[in-house]
Amino acid sequence: MAANSFVRRVRAVVVLGLVGGAIAMAVGAAPASAGLGLACPSPTSTPFAAWKDYANYAFSPDGGFEGGGTGWSLSGGARVVSGNESFFVHSSADKLSLSLPAGASATSPPMCISLLSGKMRFLARGNAGSKIKVQIIYRGLLSSVLGIFDGGSISPSGSWNASPAIGMLGGTLPLLTASVSFRFTAVNAAASIDDVYLDPMKSS
Repeated sequence: MAANSFVRRVRAVVVLGLVGGAIAMAVGAAPASAGLGLACPSPTSTPFAAWKDYANYAFSPDGGFEGGGTGWSLSGGARVVSGNESFFVHSSADKLSLSLPAGASATSPPMCISLLSGKMRFLARGNAGSKIKVQIIYRGLLSSVLGIFDGGSISPSGSWNASPAIGMLGGTLPLLTASVSFRFTAVNAAASIDDVYLDPMKSS
């Protein structure tokens, strides 16, 4: 009887261990979701097809600034202004964009991210000599900052155009990443951005 009782206890421990491991794997593999209070738009559009990028992207929260920059953190004189990017990538009805004087910065609201997220893109233009520095901010629960990745700088032209694809830490996110934000900083001269998108599933 004692032997049988011992065997039953061992089996119970093994089963609990397997269940716990499965739950941990599921939680670790799952992307952030709306249950965490985050924006989780579906990656169903191909906004950069005109630039031969056919990946499916998700629109970032108020990524076209039609909501006046709702949820964005603006500093250094960054402000939403009249005048949309000239390709109307997000919608032909859009009318606004974000102006970044030299030294100004703007940080987007958090949005969902997958372990397989690979890149983000946006529309930009700038005065002569301007650069836009891009940083990707990885956040944990309660928006704690887990890491900031330097996405490099782009040199926009005087007319609107799509940015290069900004590579991210696809597959190597900081542990416990729940969301991601993007920070844009104008360097040397004024610039503008519009229509910010994330490829959340590394679709190409």
